Amino acid sequence: MLSWLWALALGLLIGSVPARAWWIERKKRIIAERRVVERPNSFYGSMAVHNQEDEEWWRRIELERLLRQIEGAGVGTLTQEARAFMERMANLEAPPRRGARPPARPSAQPGVIDSGVRLPT
Repeated sequence: MLSWLWALALGLLIGSVPARAWWIERKKRIIAERRVVERPNSFYGSMAVHNQEDEEWWRRIELERLLRQIEGAGVGTLTQEARAFMERMANLEAPPRRGARPPARPSAQPGVIDSGVRLPT
């Protein structure tokens, strides 16, 4: 009588291992299907990136407003703060493009290597 109970218990034990493995794989597959991977340059970005974009946008709006004011009424109508803002914008350099070569020094000649160290003569 007890022999069939042992056989049943052994069968359940042996059968539960693959069933448990199947269940774990199933859960992993469901989680992977529901996962949403953020695309680069998507709507979702860090707060610092959004703040920088907003700041650049407002700078551009202010710059365009001042240029329209200069075009309409002349440079003399600008306030001291507006003149300082325009000076800062004129002195800004564009950020370097990815993969672009750094600008060559004006005194550099092609084919001449200059380490900047001068030997005594």
